[in-house]
Amino acid sequence: MLAIALFVSTEARAGEVATGDVRASCHANGGIAAEELTGGARLADIPWQCGNRDFGSASTRGWLFFSPGDLAAARAPTHFVTGIARFDRITVITLDGNRVRDRQTYAMGDIELFVNGANFAIPLPDMDGTTSVLVEIERAGSSAMLAEGSLQRGSAEDGTLGWSPRMMIVLAVLVGLLIAPLIYNYAFYLVLRERFILWHIAMVLGMNAYLVVASGIIHRFAHMGIGALAFLNHMSFLCMVAAGAAFCANFIEPHAMTRRMRDLIVGTGVATLIFGTWASLPLEATRPFGNRLYLLGFLPIITLFLFGMWHAARRRSRAVWFQIYGWAPIIVVGLERIVRSFGLYAVPHWMDQLIFLTLGFEIVLAALGVVDRFDVLRRDRDKAEARIDSLASLVDRDALTGLFNRRALEARYPDLRADGYTALAVIDLDHFKRVNDRYGHAMGDRVLQETAAALSADPDTISFRLGGEEFLMLMRGADVVERAERMRRAISIRIVNEIDGIDAPITASLGLVDTTPGVATTLRRVYAHADRLLYEAKNSGRNRMLSERIQLFDAPVRRRRGDRRTGERRAAGVEG
Repeated sequence: MLAIALFVSTEARAGEVATGDVRASCHANGGIAAEELTGGARLADIPWQCGNRDFGSASTRGWLFFSPGDLAAARAPTHFVTGIARFDRITVITLDGNRVRDRQTYAMGDIELFVNGANFAIPLPDMDGTTSVLVEIERAGSSAMLAEGSLQRGSAEDGTLGWSPRMMIVLAVLVGLLIAPLIYNYAFYLVLRERFILWHIAMVLGMNAYLVVASGIIHRFAHMGIGALAFLNHMSFLCMVAAGAAFCANFIEPHAMTRRMRDLIVGTGVATLIFGTWASLPLEATRPFGNRLYLLGFLPIITLFLFGMWHAARRRSRAVWFQIYGWAPIIVVGLERIVRSFGLYAVPHWMDQLIFLTLGFEIVLAALGVVDRFDVLRRDRDKAEARIDSLASLVDRDALTGLFNRRALEARYPDLRADGYTALAVIDLDHFKRVNDRYGHAMGDRVLQETAAALSADPDTISFRLGGEEFLMLMRGADVVERAERMRRAISIRIVNEIDGIDAPITASLGLVDTTPGVATTLRRVYAHADRLLYEAKNSGRNRMLSERIQLFDAPVRRRRGDRRTGERRAAGVEG
């Protein structure tokens, strides 16, 4: 990447010399229309600014003036070249002293010559005897059309207009190299079914699409109009940002970022996509300032991203540093472009090409982050499996269901909690005594076995049988409430599908407590809270789940497990 960066800088400067790339000495905003310029005497009716690079908005009419000195520096220029953006019309006027030699006007639909980079070219007339060239751009979609407008010498056939051919080769190589992460991300996903890998694939696809469009490589394969190219340029970058926001929200470790912060980052990414799409549409109401609105639309996601990364760094996230270092260059270059959109100054071509290097750098850092995260998750799961194996070495298995029993839970709860199992759920089958009375104890045993199987389907959940029809789950990771509810509902479905002869649904009630990581507590206290929620679920009609998220456990436990059992049986009207 450093070698490519050095090449881009030197090659851009060399390309400007080779093609005679010359910017205008003077520019103006406003003034008379092109058809009113009947001779050199009318130049005084245009408010020229010479010697500064403040191009303003140029939303209505902008002018460029290439002086005799500019023409000499360009060494027999053949084309006017500028960046792709929407406009109403471009008029190229050549002067011989004070006499108008030639005048050509082009609408967007007349532009057919797209050259290296995100540029298009307009051929100049015969320059023999020409002393100066004027270019009028009406209602330019971006002030960059004036700032980047230049006279160049070359031809479309030999690929010398716009950026240099060698620069295009380097960018094509960069696009090819950035396809590699798609391959190994797919391989990672086959092993580790994590959503952040899918979002990284989407982000890389968006970045590659933007590189292909914004670098002009797309001109080699497709012939599109200026409006379509400008819209596709914006949309590819917007999709990359939205996918990048989702990748970031899913990539950061669960303990390092709150669910609300993750939702805000994803939501702001989607809002940026929607707003940017609206600002990029060719609407008459937003035409004068649409490009500026598009760029300013990135400020909320940049602000929230910086705050979110600071928030995760304070929580000692390891993955966040890959995001900070990867996105920092893109943010710096993006903020510079936002400032430049106000037309305050112009920059050489290599400054625009920096965005491609920053995108490549981010992909490299994100790829390294994915590899590192993959390794961390693999080690965490290896440790969890080792702990499960150590649990199995004890006499701690329930003989009927194969689940761990109360002894295993009490012996290993502190270690499991330290490994991230901070959510605890207590599950009880509704009216299980009726199952034994009606179908017999053998059928009741089958029900318990299928219940255990349903509670073992989640890879980040460890299930226990406490006794009778009561089970307990320790859970870690995101969305514990939704996952617990899915497993609770799966109990009834599995029993119906796997056991013949039961003609009534068997449901379960569940009480879940999700606690904050790092808070010192005991199994007894967490269990008491979950047991209370289970009792309330039973009294509320059964076949439901109640959950809480708590941080402190100062309240004393006043009710014993037997109290809940007695109250349940009394409520059901069933004998002890």
